[in-house]
Amino acid sequence: MTNLSGCTTGPTTPSSTVDELFADVTSTATPGAAIIVIQDGKVLQKSAYGMADIERGVPFETDTSTRLASVSKQFTAMAIMLLEEKGKLDYDDPITRFLPELSRFGDGITTRNLLNHTAGLPAYYDVMVEVTGVERPLTRHARDTYAAWGEPLFAPGERYEYSNPGYELLALIVERASGEVFGDFVEERIFAEVGMTNSVVLDDRHPKLAKRAYGYRIDGDGFALNDDDPLNYIVGSGGIYSTVEDLYLWDQALYGENLVSKTTLAKAFSPTRLNSGELYPYGFGWSLAEHLGHRRIEHGGRWAGFRHVKRRCLDDRLGRSGVTTRPGGG
Repeated sequence: MTNLSGCTTGPTTPSSTVDELFADVTSTATPGAAIIVIQDGKVLQKSAYGMADIERGVPFETDTSTRLASVSKQFTAMAIMLLEEKGKLDYDDPITRFLPELSRFGDGITTRNLLNHTAGLPAYYDVMVEVTGVERPLTRHARDTYAAWGEPLFAPGERYEYSNPGYELLALIVERASGEVFGDFVEERIFAEVGMTNSVVLDDRHPKLAKRAYGYRIDGDGFALNDDDPLNYIVGSGGIYSTVEDLYLWDQALYGENLVSKTTLAKAFSPTRLNSGELYPYGFGWSLAEHLGHRRIEHGGRWAGFRHVKRRCLDDRLGRSGVTTRPGGG
């Protein structure tokens, strides 16, 4: 039986089961959700529930763009993989090759360390505004912060520790290696190639979205907007908006070689080897797991009222993408 948290070992989950999970997200006063379930390229379920914009009475639809939050990391990783295949960078380059401003950290931290969260860099969100003097920082202020602040938490490769800043530095490496703005690179080299016409990197270029959902928080017996944050224009770790329909196209592209070779993709779906030789179940922008003996790759994300999950069961060609703007939703 297909399980929305796992993989399939038999008949697929009926649509009614999915609808039951979202039964309390159907009113015109409720922040919404959307989900798509795919197997062997066939859409088994594609549904939207509740509201994308309560104030304006706009319903959630399957072509409504939503914030992916940390699910964005798989696209940042793909941008790095594209550049690696073109010979523009190497995974084992020290990050100082492209970010010499960070030379005070030495040459031990590599692009690979950033990809698999083993760089040991400290988180800077609590100090970024103070260090840079910028009220609404951009991604380049990540570099500026590290140039003046912080010490390594551990030696590169010593252990895994999830790091949003690492993926923000990857976005800057994409810019230096390609000579393009990160958002332009992702939209032109990934979204356009795959046909993801309702997907953008929402940064200080202020790209337009035909339809978009807003994030909410619980406010008494109702909900209030929770969509704005001073860090919203920092990208690489997050910042991408997409739809469950576009994520279907992304899912299918990952079975082929339209973007990168299968050899390169296999590296993204392989565990991280630490300095000790131990393997950790994280690849390039994907968490790795097994369910009943079936390989599963996935990533979740949450930010400013949004919660998103992208899950793929490789042995079953089963995929699921789901998003909710309802606080407490999964």
